[in-house]
Amino acid sequence: MNIVGKIAGGVLSIAPKALQTRMKEEAELMYWRRELRKSGGKFYNGHFESRFTDLFGLERSYFDGKRMIDLGCGPLGSLEWATGAAERVGADPLADRYIALNGGGQTMRYVRAGSESLPFPDARFDVVSMFNALDHVEDVEASIAEMQRILAPGGDLLLIVEIDHPATVTEPHRLHESTLEAFDRCTVEESRVFAIRDDHDVYRSLRDARPRANVGDPAILCARLVKHP
Repeated sequence: MNIVGKIAGGVLSIAPKALQTRMKEEAELMYWRRELRKSGGKFYNGHFESRFTDLFGLERSYFDGKRMIDLGCGPLGSLEWATGAAERVGADPLADRYIALNGGGQTMRYVRAGSESLPFPDARFDVVSMFNALDHVEDVEASIAEMQRILAPGGDLLLIVEIDHPATVTEPHRLHESTLEAFDRCTVEESRVFAIRDDHDVYRSLRDARPRANVGDPAILCARLVKHP
């Protein structure tokens, strides 16, 4: 991480809560606007299917008929691939602005909501996913509690998160592999840790699938958890 990122992360940690949130949101939007320009005005989401299937050893058909929600979904259309699902929801505090950014042409439903307080009943979804977002949230413990609350018994919780990295403006939490212990209503079916690239590109790091050299080095944690009956 460069010195500017370190300074910004330090300033954010002592700023008023409302300012922290605003800074994070503007930084997220700035990132996605830049990505949209780089991609020629149209977001690419073709990589998401393999993140849900190949990475966790699941077939595409496994998701047919299931109610799915992706938390901290971003604007790309992370569930567009799951055409056989009974329901596809993306929840994000910036959902309205993401719809404007992506042109509103996607078929999944976007809901404006933070992961700390989700407007859904208990056990509403068969699959809850959060990819590259848990270290971005306002409150990690509240987010984990909500993820488990809205997941149906026997349902899948799919997690990809960067761990052991210094705090930044958009990623203010330094999580660890032990974070999985907080999912007390779930059983960890599978957990793997991969090295993170120097450019901190999560999805390219998953493609590279290099083992982490040393415990405590910045890395990517991938886990599939199943909620207790």
